[in-house]
Amino acid sequence: MKEIDLIQDLCIPDEERAMDVFRGIRWANGVHCPKCDSLSIQKRGMQGKSKRYSCNNCGSNFSDLTGTIFANKNIPMGEMFYILNNLDKKSIKRLSEELNHKWETINLLAKEFKENLTEKAKDPALSNEVEIDEMYHSVGSKGIKKKNQEHEG
Repeated sequence: MKEIDLIQDLCIPDEERAMDVFRGIRWANGVHCPKCDSLSIQKRGMQGKSKRYSCNNCGSNFSDLTGTIFANKNIPMGEMFYILNNLDKKSIKRLSEELNHKWETINLLAKEFKENLTEKAKDPALSNEVEIDEMYHSVGSKGIKKKNQEHEG
């Protein structure tokens, strides 16, 4: 009972809710085959909390998680959301203690999330007319005096 109270205090979404949110984002434009992009899909039931599908076009089988950073993970989706939400706020040690997972597991997951999210992040595309003001910012005078004295002497 104590562990359940801790999880509720940490604001970790329950598994069903987390998967519903994930599906809503992943399949916002409808379930499509990750291999051929076909929308001609047949539902094949559930595997754990993930829905399974078959493509009527190319015949491949896939799930909600196929081809995502969440695929093949042994940590519940709600906990992965919690980790993603807190990577910049809490240490790996604290996350591992709160979620009762090994430090190595959380560290590996955090590293994978950071690598994948950084790789796929795109700089915003600017279009039309863009105005940028110049701004010079002094970072301080430390080292400037010493440098000037060296040149004078």
